[in-house]
Amino acid sequence: MSLRTSFCLLALPLLTGCQYLPHTNYFTAPANEPNPAWVRIVNYTQHAAIYQYEDGVRSGGVVRTGPLPFINTQDVGMPKAGQNLTFDYFETRVRPDIKTEVSMMWEGPRTRYCYISIIFTPKAGRYYQFKLNKGPRDSCTSDASLIERGKDGISWHLTPNPDVTYKHNGPTAKKRFNNARFEDPNFHPDPELYPGTAL
Repeated sequence: MSLRTSFCLLALPLLTGCQYLPHTNYFTAPANEPNPAWVRIVNYTQHAAIYQYEDGVRSGGVVRTGPLPFINTQDVGMPKAGQNLTFDYFETRVRPDIKTEVSMMWEGPRTRYCYISIIFTPKAGRYYQFKLNKGPRDSCTSDASLIERGKDGISWHLTPNPDVTYKHNGPTAKKRFNNARFEDPNFHPDPELYPGTAL
């Protein structure tokens, strides 16, 4: 390859801008929504996303504002419903009365992962919680709940949300491997290529 061709290939990204570089879309809470609904995602928020669909257009994205695992909890004052939320969770406002998707993924060792996506239509002023559980053995599970005020008018509690559907297999999903070679427990990858995957 000639020097001129090499220079042209190197200069191409600079001349075309950043449109060919990897790009992440982030979920942004609605700024001027007068009566929003509220969503809390519990556990593994570095792999969670919220999308809303209106007139065939999808908006939203991942809920993290950074890729590092210690950038986690966002608390906007939703009722805790008797939970001791000392772990990773994300709370936000969403626009009501439009199709909304909450996607959550657990990522484990040796490229193993588990993905669940929940569809619902939030109602104004209501509180919703979605929780991903790593689960036993070969599956992960999810809980979709409403956060509701108790009969005493003071306390809050979680109740199952019956008005959700699942994009794929339901509230339980099978754990899979991104790289099929890791299915063999005797496979020992080069630690320089796969750091942190050794048994």
